[in-house]
Amino acid sequence: MTDFWVNHEYILSGQESEQVGRFRFSEDRMRYIAGKVVVRLLLKRYLDVETIDFSVSERGKPYHKKIAGKQTVDFNISHSGEFILAGFAVGMDIGVDVQEMAGCPDYWEIAGNFYTEEEAEDVIKEGSALFFQYWAAKEAYVKALGIGLGRGMDFFSVRNGEIIEKGRNDQGWFLYPVRIKGYAAYVAVHKKGDKSNGL
Repeated sequence: MTDFWVNHEYILSGQESEQVGRFRFSEDRMRYIAGKVVVRLLLKRYLDVETIDFSVSERGKPYHKKIAGKQTVDFNISHSGEFILAGFAVGMDIGVDVQEMAGCPDYWEIAGNFYTEEEAEDVIKEGSALFFQYWAAKEAYVKALGIGLGRGMDFFSVRNGEIIEKGRNDQGWFLYPVRIKGYAAYVAVHKKGDKSNGL
């Protein structure tokens, strides 16, 4: 398996190859490479093309450049622990996140800094498992928006599986949990008009 990923490392861009070199542990390097390779191989199959050119939006979200006669496929990827989660969709914004539920003794303090007041109170009552569930759901949403964590994660709530921003339910946005033992994982998607069919 390791040889497979190493043999496909050439698929990475120069910037991505530099990122690989920044990982301290070989396991992290392999997960990063695996995720990038999987995205490229699946996109090539979905689009039925031999090569795909990628770019990055102003906010840092990767996307594939328009291909004549082909639909644009939005995609997102996350990795944690032993798992890689990738999502693909047509006519939809999509964000995914997976979090291994381990090793976070200060979770209640982090919740107080990054979650809404109500979410932080939920975490204090329910414990670390809910902390990870909220984190995965929130990060999936901000990744779908393509804004990263610079704006924080307390400007919206994901309580009860709904995205509520500024006191109102964000119309068209949906959160879907992904069940993985020992992990919290979510997919956030936004339908665009009638073009809401996912791959």
